[in-house]
Amino acid sequence: MSETGDTGHPFRYGGSSPRVLLRRLREIMAAEEGAQARLDKLSEAIAANMVADVCSIYLRRDDDILELFATVGLKQEAVHQTRLNWREGLVGYVADKAQPLSINEAQDHPAFSFRPEVGEEMLHAFLGVPIIRTGQVLGVLVIQNRTSRHYTEEEMEAAQLVATVLAEIVAAGDLLEKEDAAEVDRLLHRPEHLKGMPVVPGITIGIAALHEPPAPKHKVFAADVAQESERLKEGIIRLQKSVDDMIANNSQLSAISREVIEVYRLFAYDKGWARRLEEAVLSGLSCESAVEQVQAENRQRMRKATDPYLRERLHDLDDLSRRLLRSLSGKTRRDELELPEDAVLFAHALGPAEILEFDRRKLKGIVLAEGADTSHAAIVARSLGIPMVGRSEAAIQRVEAGDAVVIDGESGEIFIRPEADVISGYQEKLAFFSAAQKEYAQLRDLPCVTRDGTTIELFMNAGLALDMPHLETTGAEGVGLFRTELQFLVSPQLPTSASQEELYRQVLDAAQGKPVVFRTADLGSDKTAPYMRVTREGNPAMGWRGLRMSIDREGLIRPQLRALLAAAAGRELNILLPLVTTSDEISAIRSILDREIDRRERLGLSQPTDIRVGAMIEIPAAAWRLEHIAPQVDFLSLGGNDLAQFFFASDRESEKMAGRYDHLHPAFLSFIGMTATKANRAGKPLCYCGEQAADPLMAISLMALDIPRLSVSASSIGPLKKLIRAVDLNDLTAWLEPRLQSPVQSLRKDLEAYAAERSLPLR
Repeated sequence: MSETGDTGHPFRYGGSSPRVLLRRLREIMAAEEGAQARLDKLSEAIAANMVADVCSIYLRRDDDILELFATVGLKQEAVHQTRLNWREGLVGYVADKAQPLSINEAQDHPAFSFRPEVGEEMLHAFLGVPIIRTGQVLGVLVIQNRTSRHYTEEEMEAAQLVATVLAEIVAAGDLLEKEDAAEVDRLLHRPEHLKGMPVVPGITIGIAALHEPPAPKHKVFAADVAQESERLKEGIIRLQKSVDDMIANNSQLSAISREVIEVYRLFAYDKGWARRLEEAVLSGLSCESAVEQVQAENRQRMRKATDPYLRERLHDLDDLSRRLLRSLSGKTRRDELELPEDAVLFAHALGPAEILEFDRRKLKGIVLAEGADTSHAAIVARSLGIPMVGRSEAAIQRVEAGDAVVIDGESGEIFIRPEADVISGYQEKLAFFSAAQKEYAQLRDLPCVTRDGTTIELFMNAGLALDMPHLETTGAEGVGLFRTELQFLVSPQLPTSASQEELYRQVLDAAQGKPVVFRTADLGSDKTAPYMRVTREGNPAMGWRGLRMSIDREGLIRPQLRALLAAAAGRELNILLPLVTTSDEISAIRSILDREIDRRERLGLSQPTDIRVGAMIEIPAAAWRLEHIAPQVDFLSLGGNDLAQFFFASDRESEKMAGRYDHLHPAFLSFIGMTATKANRAGKPLCYCGEQAADPLMAISLMALDIPRLSVSASSIGPLKKLIRAVDLNDLTAWLEPRLQSPVQSLRKDLEAYAAERSLPLR
């Protein structure tokens, strides 16, 4: 759609400030006039402020038609008559992309469309901004000039500011007739079907709860500007006091990276931030609208920022904005932790400790804008059996607290305000899932043996004491990977040796004689606790982490080894070293371990009955030189997540790289097979740890590559045992071997066909 009108004022560069425009919009909304008269005056005010020949407001009907609701510069008889299909013309293009569009010559754009009924001439300069509320495009604000020109960044920001205010007004129903307002409300609350990344399998039918709830419903404009300005000042003072109290009441700050918190406090006292908020209020906005407007501007800057430090500081401002909204509403952090029954928590990101803050009897599902299946939040959610879907920014934008929702952690599907047939379908799926769980329970005490008689050992991954009951319910052989770093990450300060010993003793007691492999704290990279002083690294996954950090920080590893020896007194102790690169690193840790063993001997303290040390092979260099590493240890584990990351040079935390390379690539499988051959030659037991092994196709591939031990999440034990008991391993091995030389990028489809031909239960 192109637009230029047959009326309008001459173009002038410049224009009034957004503050003046907001004051004028407030005056219009305060007047006792009909909805259409208000819309017309809003268009005139925006055109005058933007020095535009044309200003038009298109609103979206619930059948996705974009209707011209008001204009200055076009023929008035076109209002409510000109209707555009979704994606039609430049207006439809802006609505579909949900992004602003600024062009010098509109007719040069491929989406340009001429609609003669509005009385337009050939269009030149065009600026279109979507009117968005809770992720839904409600319409498009269009600014045009007869002259071919470039709209400045300041003008674009002003138009976006106006569009933000229009979205609030339209959503509040203050700008529309009753019937039109009801249609907008239906649009904002229509059913949504979105797709994210499957993280933790499981189905939840529940009620949406927001980790970062928006400000309570409020007026867009202030009734009394002076009074609103005073309310803002009081809110900022309360915010600053809460930050001061947070610092004063945390005694551990003396031992941690205090400057990070101090920078946060500086932002709370930043006069520039306060001034921008004050200016927005003085323009006529309410305090809440002012905070949301400045927050939106900061988020826009955050999206453009490439410098990690700047992004982190903008995150601080974002968090401060949420705190200020809380301060203005009188709510506390405790209020945010209250969940409804069957709650599905929607959040931008969550740390593992935050999940544990919520009432686990009510928390039934999690949806994150960020998040990956290898994140620590995912590990904790998996331990708690909470279905999780990640990487769905759209879901966070479109859901509202109290919405009925359905999430499927296996497919990554999210249904917001679902239709009755969707709920019914998932209720049936839940019933099927429950029946499957009963079947897996019946398999618990049966041997995990292939059809041709090969025993496969299934171990369980864990990281918290609350994981341990799963050992009994699943019938797992033991814990193949206990991630000790979770205690470090969820603690407000560095865990003492005594607190570590208590945890390890609880775990060993709960195991009731089954083996537990404790991996020493794999800290660094994305696994940093608030109290850790870590130098910023450009490539942290390949930097100072895991065993490297332990060797350099003996004060970190020595208390942990001391705690493990004490907890395992009179029992077998299995210690796994993470991120081994060279045999020298193993020697360094063994030296520390020997000194701790000698210390217990001198003190007359009892020792573990047997101490076995293993190496986790997560780096290709370690796999290539396994013949030098194997003699130094008693057993080996393959850390599939990191090994695949380094093999493909593909950051597993990167959203853009997610799913780009499949772990069923023949090259990766061949590499694993080579590593398994070396381990077997050295006579060292080899276990494959990581969530990849929970993929049934990967699990059978690992078995065919002569890896008879898998360590997976507790929820995967039952399905894998059922699958393993149906596999003919000799047949599978003969089938897979020639395909490892295939030039394809993944064997997934071939493996799926193999499983289908032999009726293997992949689900």
